[in-house]
Amino acid sequence: MGTGLPVRKIPAYLLLLVLQLMIAGCSQSPPEEAIRHALDELEQAIEDGDTGTIMDRLTDNANVSRGHPMNRKELQRTLIAAFFRYPKRQVTLAGIRIEVDPVSRKTARVRFTAIVWGGRNLLPENGDSYQVDSHWVYDGNWKIDSLDASGQ
Repeated sequence: MGTGLPVRKIPAYLLLLVLQLMIAGCSQSPPEEAIRHALDELEQAIEDGDTGTIMDRLTDNANVSRGHPMNRKELQRTLIAAFFRYPKRQVTLAGIRIEVDPVSRKTARVRFTAIVWGGRNLLPENGDSYQVDSHWVYDGNWKIDSLDASGQ
């Protein structure tokens, strides 16, 4: 009448412990989590029409291109015009791939498909998808240093 585990259950508990440790080891690294959080923040800012949050996620010398290069001021004007034209908008980011520089852990390449649609009412009037390739740098916060969006 012992209070310990039966001998045959010990391997099952050890296996469970090993599996939990393996799963914990597969979780995302802190830089990847921070970048995903920044992407979520950008997605919400676009839907809310918050240009300030979007611009804060760009480095001072960010290179943004969507068919042609845009400086920060051009990008901000383009965003404001789109937000006025499409008061109701949705963004979905799919196939997000984050490659953090394994040495410095301070730069990353982030690629994804952005599906965007918008309109004046609940039903979308216009929609498009873009293949986005971006480079991010860490300077206390993860920020976009360059971004190229090509339509599909």
